[in-house]
Amino acid sequence: MNDTFKIVFWLGLVLFLMIALFKMTSPQVEANSLQVTDQQSIRVLFIGNSYTYVNDLPWLTQQLAVSAKETRTLETEMVVVGGASLKNHWKRGEALRLLKAKRWDYVVLQEQSTLPITNPKEMSKYASLFDTEIKRVNSQTVFYLTWARQNQPETQEILTDSYMRIAKELKAKVAPVGIAWQKIQEANLKLNLYNSDQSHPSPIGSYVASCVFYSIFYKVSPVGLSRRIYSSQFSTPQEGNRIELENLSETDAEIIQKLVEYIVRKI
Repeated sequence: MNDTFKIVFWLGLVLFLMIALFKMTSPQVEANSLQVTDQQSIRVLFIGNSYTYVNDLPWLTQQLAVSAKETRTLETEMVVVGGASLKNHWKRGEALRLLKAKRWDYVVLQEQSTLPITNPKEMSKYASLFDTEIKRVNSQTVFYLTWARQNQPETQEILTDSYMRIAKELKAKVAPVGIAWQKIQEANLKLNLYNSDQSHPSPIGSYVASCVFYSIFYKVSPVGLSRRIYSSQFSTPQEGNRIELENLSETDAEIIQKLVEYIVRKI
């Protein structure tokens, strides 16, 4: 009887230890699996207007990540309306719905181009409202600091101050595209960053912006990235089916990339 009791006791003890060990290790396995899944991509939502969708800035940034052979793919979506302000987007509700519907690593906020100059209080109000919702879904706000009109370069300082002030207040990131434009024009006036309307970006202007966003999202230098700029209208896996908008010289690409690297690091 004693021998039988000992056998039962030891079998029970072994079974108990196996169950306890399984329970201790199972949550760790699940956590690791989730972590691997999260590391597979960087997901970004762009909220803005034509400064975002002209030349398809999100797509251009994705192509830079592809050219760099990044292990984490860049996935982007955008909610854009021509001339829209953050107030317009807040009232329409579409951006908020998409913000809450999916997982985002970053949410890019782009204000109407002149509003930070003419009405910084309105910009601050709706930027703060969006930032609160962005934090609620455990994402991070990135402000798309845009550029001055070509015939009003003196307004860049006001634009920069408005974006930097609200970003500091909200502890948000800044993509200093307008500052990069300003420095690139000072370094090489032959690089035309503007469309013929003196407001919207040329393909090179959008390329500068995409280098900035690539550096922000991946936390690395853009030096060495592809210097060819394609249209997304005909984007297919076959490069030959795309329309090449620009093919920057090595010198011009290096100027852009090194200045972007310096400015992003400084910010």
